[in-house]
Amino acid sequence: MRELLEMIKNDSRFSVQYKDRTSDSFGIFLYDYPEFSGAEKNYDDQSVAGRLGSLIGKDISKGNLEITCTFSVLHPSFMAEIREIKRWLSGTGKLILSDSPDVYYAVQKVNYGSIERELRNYGRFASTFVCTPFEYLVEGKRECEIREVLFNPYCVCHPIYRITGEGVCTLQVNGNAMSANIGQNLTIDTERMMAYRSNGELQNTSITGDYENMYLKEGENEITITDGFDMKIVPNWGYDV
Repeated sequence: MRELLEMIKNDSRFSVQYKDRTSDSFGIFLYDYPEFSGAEKNYDDQSVAGRLGSLIGKDISKGNLEITCTFSVLHPSFMAEIREIKRWLSGTGKLILSDSPDVYYAVQKVNYGSIERELRNYGRFASTFVCTPFEYLVEGKRECEIREVLFNPYCVCHPIYRITGEGVCTLQVNGNAMSANIGQNLTIDTERMMAYRSNGELQNTSITGDYENMYLKEGENEITITDGFDMKIVPNWGYDV
């Protein structure tokens, strides 16, 4: 209990933000800093007869990142408050940690751990956020002009291209082409590997080309689009984890 009271007195205590609400708004506090695990790369391994060990090929995928937070909960209706916290920590959303407010994690789901109840009104509650293995810059979610994203100072990123115009256009990124039938507007989301209109209608058959070829590499990039079309880019800048 003394540890909890010290955290309450400390204005610089660690907190998390999820789906636009903070742990402080619930009156709960992190017992310790979050624990990061997972995000391991999977490689194409091949065994060769008579050879010690296997041949390690290129990495083919990466596992999810898991961030576990243990919350200290002090409330006169302890279990009722736990239920409210679980409602908050549900579904997908953006997770922001208070010591890195410039980046967020894309949460795919939240797993609940055990509840350690030390007193009638006080206990600890663990939650594990299962995230895409990437740290996204908050700044990288804004719409940019082409000239603003030609240099990528971060890791390889998976941008969103929002194109307006009428007819067939060609988007070229670093010499790779993707053709699209726009029909007033079209969004090409390279991370989700989907194309859709502003009303959410899927338009995957309206494009030809590979989503992976539209990624923005580290450093200098070349991006062009057919004359007569307008395009904004959400770069999704960030860091590998």
